[in-house]
Amino acid sequence: MMYYQVYLEKNRGLYTYVDEKEEYRIGDSVFVSFRNQKQVAYIIALDSRQEFPFRVLPILAKTDFPNIPPLLVQLARWMVRYYVTSYEAVLRNMIPRDLKIKKKIFYSLHSPASSEYPQKLLEYFREYSSVSRATLRKYLSLEEIKQGMAQQYLIEFEKNRFAWNLEKEKIGKIGKYFLQRERILAKKLEEKFSKAEIQEFLEKNYLEEKNLFETGVSSLHSFRQETSFREIELNEEQRKATFSIMQGKASFYLLKGVTGSGKTEVYLSLIRKAFQEGKGSIFLVPEISLTPQMVERFQGEFQENIAILHSRLSSKERAEEWIQLYHGKKKIVLGVRSAIFAPVQNLQYIIIDEEHESSYKQDVNPKYHARQLALKRAMLEGAKLILGSATPSIESYYYAKHGIYQLLELNQRYNQAKMPDIELVDMKEERDLFFSQRLLEEIRNTLLRKEQILLLLNRKGYSTYIQCQDCGHVEECNHCSIKMSYYASKRIYKCNYCGKVIKYTGRCSVCGSEHLVHSGKGIERVEEELKQYFPDISILRVDGDQKGKQFFEQAYYDFLQGKYQVMIGTQLIAKGLHFPNVTLVGVINADMILNFPDFRAGEKTYQLLAQVAGRAGREEKPGKVIIQTYQSEHYVIEKVKENDYEGFYEKEVEARDFLDYPPFSKMILIGLSSKNEEYLKQKAEEIFQMIPKDEADMYGPMPCLVYRVKDRYRYQIFMKGSRDNIEKYKKILRKVLSKYQTEEEIRISIDAEPLNMI
Repeated sequence: MMYYQVYLEKNRGLYTYVDEKEEYRIGDSVFVSFRNQKQVAYIIALDSRQEFPFRVLPILAKTDFPNIPPLLVQLARWMVRYYVTSYEAVLRNMIPRDLKIKKKIFYSLHSPASSEYPQKLLEYFREYSSVSRATLRKYLSLEEIKQGMAQQYLIEFEKNRFAWNLEKEKIGKIGKYFLQRERILAKKLEEKFSKAEIQEFLEKNYLEEKNLFETGVSSLHSFRQETSFREIELNEEQRKATFSIMQGKASFYLLKGVTGSGKTEVYLSLIRKAFQEGKGSIFLVPEISLTPQMVERFQGEFQENIAILHSRLSSKERAEEWIQLYHGKKKIVLGVRSAIFAPVQNLQYIIIDEEHESSYKQDVNPKYHARQLALKRAMLEGAKLILGSATPSIESYYYAKHGIYQLLELNQRYNQAKMPDIELVDMKEERDLFFSQRLLEEIRNTLLRKEQILLLLNRKGYSTYIQCQDCGHVEECNHCSIKMSYYASKRIYKCNYCGKVIKYTGRCSVCGSEHLVHSGKGIERVEEELKQYFPDISILRVDGDQKGKQFFEQAYYDFLQGKYQVMIGTQLIAKGLHFPNVTLVGVINADMILNFPDFRAGEKTYQLLAQVAGRAGREEKPGKVIIQTYQSEHYVIEKVKENDYEGFYEKEVEARDFLDYPPFSKMILIGLSSKNEEYLKQKAEEIFQMIPKDEADMYGPMPCLVYRVKDRYRYQIFMKGSRDNIEKYKKILRKVLSKYQTEEEIRISIDAEPLNMI
């Protein structure tokens, strides 16, 4: 007798069941009874307990549905421990919700036609080779169907949603007469025959039942596909990097290549070689809709052998791709962070492009980082992990410098393109808040050359807020403790935290005054100001408020084809775009992230500026970058100008070593929220006192920078310590969560790898 912990797909929880024969394995899909209903469950672990305070029900049977690969179950168990979370939270992310297929009954003619065949059955099968029970019963009675089954001219099939192939040799001459379709859904037969008639055909063996597995896949994306690409010859640096990974004994690699150095060609070479050897690959990108060119490349290269996974897939589409991968029909995955859970068989490579990007971090429970999961999965499956970036995270570069990862470098742009010249403009000496004279001059020259321009301002909307000059009122969100941004294009105030929208009337909502002043510059206002200087130019604004992957795809192609002269955007435009005709990049305000009260502010600023600068001059035409700043002597800004990542890293890692921040320590952030402010303060202090202070630095409890979001007040506690000590504290935090999980007034979240401390 064996006890199993199973995960119920419908109820999203972990429960114990028993099996006397001990015939099940970890990851198996089984049927169990839960509240008198038959449900699908997945075996997650053995339950070592021998006595239970409740009656343990038996597992009913194994399903025909796909199992969870045992190595993914191991990954799930590790996630529960490492991220101080629940199986429910982990498996909700790992298993597609629709990973089961409805059973339907189908019928087909079994033997050559004879006078015994009911005439109305033959009439129906003139069109269909196999039909559903419901359809067949509209033509035949149950008794007639049973008779057909008994006489073996009807064959019954039971399977999953798709119809049954008819074996043509069993039809004989009559098959040539009525067979027009190779397969048909069961519901078609059920439209013509009653259940009783179909049953009769089954019993008379008029119909034969077969099991077919659904492998049809819906269209998963709207990206424009090319059928072939020119063969790219790798340069010397690319060949060395590719060879080192293919032949190397290391398991983890950091491919540090300057922007435009051709890291994608290395990725393609590795994945192509693995595919030729029958091995699989997972390729992660920060955001599918922002990299249409890369998606095209991979679709053109691998055609039907690649699955594209991203957050906008329906649950059915995700499940169908999951099934294809599970059965080895596809061997390559390209997707966002959740694609790390894809059941790729015989996994050879996990590649994370732009590994420094924050979008690889999930900000809801479980708060995992795809990079860390990739590292663990590579260890479990014996695969190789390749992290790629022109501006690696401080942690990743530190590990590479200290031999945990093997460091590979691409120091030259592909096809000998030169890195752009970077020029700083000190805005303290400028009168215009938006455009320096130097930037306007370069914009004018670029337009005269009929080349294109990217302008970066990492702030959405028209203005940060609007203030009444008569009474001083500033419109704030009544659900969040934050000022509402003004969006001129829609004439609305909008909260960028909860999404609340208020119509803009042009008057103060308190005193009715029309004397309103705009404070802070948003991307819409930059667009308006630029039009003042160049009224005839075409401008494309990309700021994340435009919904849907179709917009980004269309925007990409429109700009690539020269329909717009200028693209103005937030940090979205720094993510891997390649426009051969872009020769000027302008940064409106380089200091916005740099001024954040966060120990990663310098790192994020360097990465954003270096990445957006890398969009200029990527092919034959030379590039120019103008960075407007009020802190031109700050080491982050200086190192961006000098294109000196190594120098930036040395300064940054020195400061982190002194302050004992990652990579020299591990951190945990405890988030607490409640609609009851006083109750929250009390519980935050109570929890803080429960946690020992002897083996880690503890800070808090303190209000979050944005104190109230969606009517919930927020506090945080964070701790910092060695890796071993932080692992000890996770066990303590699990007990804290267990104590408070039944209290509805407070929510507690644990972030074991916080990227932001605000």
